[in-house]
Amino acid sequence: MSRSQIACAIDANTTTIVRVKSTGTASFTMTRCRTLNAGLDAMSGPRGKKAALKLCSILREWRDEPVALSYSPSEILTLPAWFPAQTPSEKIDGLCRIEAGYFLKNTEAWAWDALAIERAPDQPAELDGQMLMFYPSEPANSIEKELKQDYLLGTCGLHIEPIARLSAGTTEPFPVLELEERYAAYYVSVNGKIGYFRYWPIKNGSERDYFAISELTGSAAGDGPVMVTGSAANAETMKRIKRETSCNLQPLGIPSRVTSTKGAGTGKSMTSMVRAVSTALMALS
Repeated sequence: MSRSQIACAIDANTTTIVRVKSTGTASFTMTRCRTLNAGLDAMSGPRGKKAALKLCSILREWRDEPVALSYSPSEILTLPAWFPAQTPSEKIDGLCRIEAGYFLKNTEAWAWDALAIERAPDQPAELDGQMLMFYPSEPANSIEKELKQDYLLGTCGLHIEPIARLSAGTTEPFPVLELEERYAAYYVSVNGKIGYFRYWPIKNGSERDYFAISELTGSAAGDGPVMVTGSAANAETMKRIKRETSCNLQPLGIPSRVTSTKGAGTGKSMTSMVRAVSTALMALS
């Protein structure tokens, strides 16, 4: 049975909206892609309400279809944690809140994702590894509240898990290097599950390059290509990192199982399109 999903990838300055339709077993079609020139910064400012209403007006075309959101703030806070093995998903949030109380000064000012880390061979059987990722609760909470009034709102959170889920159904490592203005991240997933995750806040391009080169030199990715994405992943940066590491760096693009209809449109950047499409795919899975 064919299903469709709306997804919005909201970064600091723009929002990319896509409509993805399942067209068969593991095949999908993007039928629409639009860009709103307002993101988290605008939606948290004095005109935040106006920007959120603009997003709602764009979504009105698909009022009866489910909506998923992913956020890409300028930077996040990360905290490795260990939870009792097989903790039910409905109890994970409570454990995250406890950890947040120790880690943050004002818990209510933050939202969080708990990213399950694939079990290592030497990991204690009674514990599950989690990477807690904290991001500002506003404007995310206000956006979600606004959309819930008229739309069926589904998954909401950071874009990292949807990107990692692109490896679902594979047995080979899927390494992703994210290069942004204020952070760099490197994670490796297999069959949709992350086994390795590193995140560094950075101050400049030199720190970004150092992180990338350090991680790729001791990479857990094997001999396959490393997929590179992010607003700072320009050709010159990739060339410099490749020269220092000899890794096979490739831009992260739309998965081959997703085609586009004529006239669907494109996003402002490949990074934003991939984040929106991957958010839709995770919601459809």
